Amino acid sequence: MRPTKKPDLDNVIKSILDALNKVAYHDDTQIVSLSVEKFYSDSPRVEVAISSI
Repeated sequence: MRPTKKPDLDNVIKSILDALNKVAYHDDTQIVSLSVEKFYSDSPRVEVAISSI
């Protein structure tokens, strides 16, 4: 069973992308692909992997 409760995944993603502006990339307009999933966990966290294409 997958979580369908808050936080909304699109809001989480937007926060992460905004936080990484000027850190991982010049601007989040440069992002051309995302793969995102939300799971239940005993240790809540966000995992981010960034790669160049």
